[in-house]
Amino acid sequence: MLTPATTSLLVVDAQQGFTDLCPAELPVPGGAAIVPRVNALLALPFARVDATQDWHPLDHRSFLGQADNIYPPHCITNTPGAEFLPGLRVDRFSAIWRKGYDRDFEAYAVTAQHPGLGAFLSASGIKAVVVCGIATNICCFFAARDLRLAGFDVWLVEDASAGIDVPAAGLFQSKAKEEGQALGIRYCTVEDITSAMGRR
Repeated sequence: MLTPATTSLLVVDAQQGFTDLCPAELPVPGGAAIVPRVNALLALPFARVDATQDWHPLDHRSFLGQADNIYPPHCITNTPGAEFLPGLRVDRFSAIWRKGYDRDFEAYAVTAQHPGLGAFLSASGIKAVVVCGIATNICCFFAARDLRLAGFDVWLVEDASAGIDVPAAGLFQSKAKEEGQALGIRYCTVEDITSAMGRR
């Protein structure tokens, strides 16, 4: 069971730049389709809801032609690609944690850009974190991993997330899930969370 008073939701990078709404950026298959299921989670009585937002400069190190030369430019500050997905219940967000705004620092996980997040959640009485968003095996996974290593009970909601393999960066969905399960991350569905919070 999950106790609402000690459980938070982390919505990771549910942004247009990771969907076919911005096809020239970094579309993840099924990215835009997660909105109804993320909204179903947002309707639950979490103690708090945190969201992350990729917020890149034009010359971020991960972009093609830059130092790491991996990804097309995406989620550029103050562009449509950086905006949250249409229809997403952003009014439920307690806080938005921006990341990737430092040109020379790669921050897949919000916990890399904001290393104090775990301590902040603990001080807020949070013991369990439910994670969803884009991409399942990248920014969702690395945040979930760090929170799990910090001692939280972590649930990663697969049907409210979308993943993509990035061979150039050595990022694969099966590998991330295997590592996550070994750490004790619970891979689950929206229905599982609804049931665990006693809302069935």
